[in-house]
Amino acid sequence: MKTNKSVAAALVLSALSISSAWSTDKSKTNVGDDVAQHVQRQAAEPAAAPATVQVSATRVGSQAAIFGSQVPADTASRTVALTSGMKYVNVESGDTVTFRSGGQEATWKFAESIRGTSVDLGLILPGMPNAQGVRVYIDRSRLFTGG
Repeated sequence: MKTNKSVAAALVLSALSISSAWSTDKSKTNVGDDVAQHVQRQAAEPAAAPATVQVSATRVGSQAAIFGSQVPADTASRTVALTSGMKYVNVESGDTVTFRSGGQEATWKFAESIRGTSVDLGLILPGMPNAQGVRVYIDRSRLFTGG
């Protein structure tokens, strides 16, 4: 009798697990197809290496956008020449600065920062010579501190 109850319990549990697997197969993905169709479509699509590079570039751009954005040079309030061995630059929140190095220049408008922050200049201007390793210290915003 004890064996029959164990077998019955095992059959019920087995049926429940099959039921949940079947329902997962019929679940919809975020693109509207069911899971089985989604897996089949992904298996048929070739993996593209350049897409990974684009995602990385987009990710860097998104991180840089936290600190401000590139703007036209005629909006700059000052110019900073980047030299070899330079360690840091201090800027105000909301400040617009043109950075020059070699024959290149780029102008960046820094976002307003509540607490003050810092960023590697190489992150926001990756193509600029001598920008890698230069830390930009962004002062607290006067808009948020009442100063």
